[in-house]
Amino acid sequence: MGKIRMDERGRILIPRQKRAKLRLKPGTEFELIEEKGMLVLKPIVPKPLRVQSNKQNWGREAFLDAGEATFGD
Repeated sequence: MGKIRMDERGRILIPRQKRAKLRLKPGTEFELIEEKGMLVLKPIVPKPLRVQSNKQNWGREAFLDAGEATFGD
C-alpha cells in the first residue's frame, strides 16, 4: 500500500484511489481497533433499512433509478 504519514495533529490521509476502491465518502465513521501492535481502521457501515410497500403492481418505470434506492445514513 505504501507509506502514509501522520501529521502533528494525529491525522492521516487515505489516498484517493483507496477511498474510491472502498467507496469511502466524506463523513465516513471508523472503528479504531488495536490488534497485535497494529491499528486497524474499520469503516462503520450502517445496516440497510428495509422498506415495504403495499403496491401490488410495480411497473418497469419504478426501477429506472434503482441504483439510487438505497436507504440509510
